[in-house]
Amino acid sequence: MHEAIQNIRQWGSAERHAEAGMKTGPDKNHSRSGDLSRQASAWLVQLEDAPEDDILRAEFMDWLATSPAHLAAWEETARVSDLIVLAGPSPQITSSLASGSARCTWFRNIRPASALASLATAACLAWIAVPYVALHFQSDAITGAGELRQVTLDDGSRVQLAPTTAIAFSNDAAGRRLKLLRGEAWFDVTHDEAHPFKVIAGDNTVTVLGTAFSVRKTDSGTDVAVQRGSVAVTASDGMRSDRVELVAGQSVSTDGTVVTRGTVRPDRVASWRDGITIVNDLPVGDVIDRIRPWYKGYIIAGGPGLSDRHVSGIYDLRDPDLALKALARAHKVTVSHVSPWLRIVTVR
Repeated sequence: MHEAIQNIRQWGSAERHAEAGMKTGPDKNHSRSGDLSRQASAWLVQLEDAPEDDILRAEFMDWLATSPAHLAAWEETARVSDLIVLAGPSPQITSSLASGSARCTWFRNIRPASALASLATAACLAWIAVPYVALHFQSDAITGAGELRQVTLDDGSRVQLAPTTAIAFSNDAAGRRLKLLRGEAWFDVTHDEAHPFKVIAGDNTVTVLGTAFSVRKTDSGTDVAVQRGSVAVTASDGMRSDRVELVAGQSVSTDGTVVTRGTVRPDRVASWRDGITIVNDLPVGDVIDRIRPWYKGYIIAGGPGLSDRHVSGIYDLRDPDLALKALARAHKVTVSHVSPWLRIVTVR
């Protein structure tokens, strides 16, 4: 494995000085998979050398979106690094960062761990950039990490997008339909009894006439909370469907066709719009899931208490590191600052 890592760095160093079209336009020989692999490796090295260079990251995104071949080459280059990162930090990395250093110079100061740090950084970029590029072509509006965006639809309805959220909207004879492709959004829907407004999130559909509510797409289902008016939530797994009607102050979470009702103060619906999350007796893993979209990097979480340990509190989403610190201070959680873009959270 060490030899393979060194090969990646050698390819990257050689390609860094080659005229491979990485910054001057699309690669004319993108069918040559070997060349593209070397270019992807070169990006890995350059991004490690300048982890806070926004211009470099923008150029990388341009290269990534130039052709499907570029995307495939990057995914293959990042595949091994993903596996390494998911195994967790090495003892050298954890102990070295205990001093509080999280600067880009860390990669140069810790020579024995520099290759692993390089791959950790690459894994962060792969997890963030690749899904973003794919969603970009499907969506009408999309937000990045830590970004809020308000969109006015052509029917006059307003939608506020949480960070790392993507939507697609259509308004035709069949009705008004918005697909929540990823993330979470708050809706203030214009009343039109003849044309119901439907939000589709995976296998779940939220139907409204005129109301304000939030919808969050999760890995296993959907969370819906109503601030004003009423909605009907239909959860389906392809075999059967369950329909639940909600009014202001009510919420529901779905996991397949398992529906869990709840209550929420109307003024706390979509509290993320104010940059905070208010949680009441939620697993630590769920709280971390709420912090993730606000962090401009990648958060890996694990440990026996991830789903078993429940917490309550108010967390500042605008400062993800501060939120993780607050979580760690009170709930037997350890946060390792592996790089400027990577946090590893262990729940005991």
